[in-house]
Amino acid sequence: MSANAILGAVHEMLTIALLLVSPFLLAAVATSFVIGLFQASTRLNDLTLSFIPRFVAVMLVVYFAASWAAGQMAGYIGRSAAAMRAILG
Repeated sequence: MSANAILGAVHEMLTIALLLVSPFLLAAVATSFVIGLFQASTRLNDLTLSFIPRFVAVMLVVYFAASWAAGQMAGYIGRSAAAMRAILG
């Protein structure tokens, strides 16, 4: 196995990891921003006010994006298995 093949596999792994995590992080960051603006405008600094909406937003993204994420992971596993079969013979 050449160094280019290893680097390509690592690049694909990191790309798929970033692709899978980004919707959840984006939901958490966007919700935190909106709640932060609300807390700054009302001077209401309650810890649960920032945690619960962020938790609900991430759970909604999990609910709506689970099938997409499972499809992405299944495709990656299939490509990785095919590459391993090609390497092993």
